[in-house]
Amino acid sequence: MNRFLPATVLLAALLCTAAGPAACDRGRAKPPWLDLADYPRPPAPDTGWGIHDRTDCSSIVAPEDLDGFFRELKGRYGFSWFKVLACGSGKEEMVRAARRQGVEPVVRLYAPEPHPFFPRPGREEEEFRRHVRQYVEAGAHYFEAGNEPNLGIEWVREEFEKPDALEALCRQWLRVKKIIQEEGGIPVFYAMTPGSAGQWWLDCFETFRRWGKIEDAFAGAAFGAHLGPINHPLDYPFNREKNMPGSTPEERLQSLLQDNTCYRAGELIMLLMDRYLPYPIPILSTEGGAFLGNRDDSTYPPVGFVRHAVLNMGIFERFNPDHPEYWGDALFAQMSWEYDSWFNEWTHGKMPVLRLMEKAEKFDRGKAFQRRADR
Repeated sequence: MNRFLPATVLLAALLCTAAGPAACDRGRAKPPWLDLADYPRPPAPDTGWGIHDRTDCSSIVAPEDLDGFFRELKGRYGFSWFKVLACGSGKEEMVRAARRQGVEPVVRLYAPEPHPFFPRPGREEEEFRRHVRQYVEAGAHYFEAGNEPNLGIEWVREEFEKPDALEALCRQWLRVKKIIQEEGGIPVFYAMTPGSAGQWWLDCFETFRRWGKIEDAFAGAAFGAHLGPINHPLDYPFNREKNMPGSTPEERLQSLLQDNTCYRAGELIMLLMDRYLPYPIPILSTEGGAFLGNRDDSTYPPVGFVRHAVLNMGIFERFNPDHPEYWGDALFAQMSWEYDSWFNEWTHGKMPVLRLMEKAEKFDRGKAFQRRADR
C-alpha cells in the first residue's frame, strides 16, 4: 500500500524512527495536542501498575469499604491505576474513593456489541453523555466506549463481515471521541486483542491519515491496548529462540506487525505513533498481563504460578524510568486482568505475584514527566 505523508511529517517520522520510539523527542506538544507531561496521572508514587475491575460490573467491596480497598491496593501493593467497568451509572463512589486514595480510575462504559454504533444518536447518546458527565464529576478523566473491535463478537451481527467494517469503526471513533471530550473526559482509543491487533492498528492509522483526520482522531486522546505476553518471554519476538529481525526500528516494526502476541506490542504502538502522529499520546493497557494457565504457544512453557509471578513482575519493573529496559514514557499503565484472578484465584486464592509486589520498590514515574515538563 502506498503511503504519502506531508514532507515535514515524513522527515520527523524518519528522524524519530532512526532513534527509536523511546528516544523520539519532538519538543513540547502544541495545541490541540497535549504533551505526555500534561495528561492526568495519579499522585506519587505513580508506578504505572494497575488492575482490572470485576467483569460483571458488580462492586468488589461494599461502598463503605471502598476507601480501605484502594488504600490497600496502593499502600500495600503499589497499584496506582484501576480499570472501572461500569454498566451505566452506579460506580461513581468507586471512582471517588479511588481518587481519594491516590489511584487513577479509567472508566469503561460497557455496552454489548458496541461496534460500530455505540452510542446510537438519540436516547442512547443522551444516556452516554450523562454517564460521562457523572463520572467526570466523580473524578474520572479517562473513558473507554468499546472493546476489542478486532473480534467479531464485539460487533452488531453481520456488521463485522462488511467490507467497510474498519472504516465504520474509524467513523464511530471520530464521533465518540468528540462526545467524550465535549462532556469533559479524555477518550481512550479502542483496545485490540493481541494477534491481529498490529494490522488493525496500522489500518486505522492509515485510514485516518488518508481522510486527513489524524488530529481529529488522536489530539487530546489516549490509546487503549490489551498488552500481554501470552506464554512468551517479555522480549519476544526478539528473544534468542524466536530471533526475528530487530536491529533497526524499521525491522522491529515489521517484525511486530507480523507477530504481536507479546508484551512488546506496546513498542509497536509507539513506532506507529512515531510514524503517524506529530506527538505521542499515552498508551493505557486496560486489560492483559500474563494469565495463569496460558499455553497458546506450545514451544514455550505454560504460565504456572511461578511464571505468572515472574512475567507480571517483570512487566511492572520495566515501568520504572530508571530500569535499563524501560518500556518508555508513552506507556502510562498496565491494568492487568483481573482483580479476582489475582486476589481470589479459584484454585489458589492470592497469587504469588502479590507477595513480590509487597516487597518491591514503589518507584514514581513522575520523574520522567517532570523532565518532559522542564524542557
